[in-house]
Amino acid sequence: MRDPEFKDNLELSLRLDGGGAKPRPNVWKRLSRVMEFVIYVLLILTVVKLFGPERERQEELKAEKERVSHIRDGKEARVLRLRQEHRLLKTDKGYLETVARDRLNLQHEGEHIVRINRGGE
Repeated sequence: MRDPEFKDNLELSLRLDGGGAKPRPNVWKRLSRVMEFVIYVLLILTVVKLFGPERERQEELKAEKERVSHIRDGKEARVLRLRQEHRLLKTDKGYLETVARDRLNLQHEGEHIVRINRGGE
């Protein structure tokens, strides 16, 4: 049972080493802040672990897209050259004669053909 005459004096320090010392920081507060930091670090690591492979996959897809785009551009340029050659073969008699003589190794009388083979072609 409580003594009705007892008065708790909250201003008095319960320390034995003297009244002028700094109060000790609360251990539980410190541990709470450390755990909060650890939780944030773990969350960040989890996000990196989850989305890291997806990021790598996006980079691979981007490289594949560039490669396919380069191939497409080459094919489009080839189609353009073939269309131009087709148009010239249909309309230009001089070009047609030149191409026929070149591909079929034909020559006029008295002509001598000299072929130069290039290493790259």
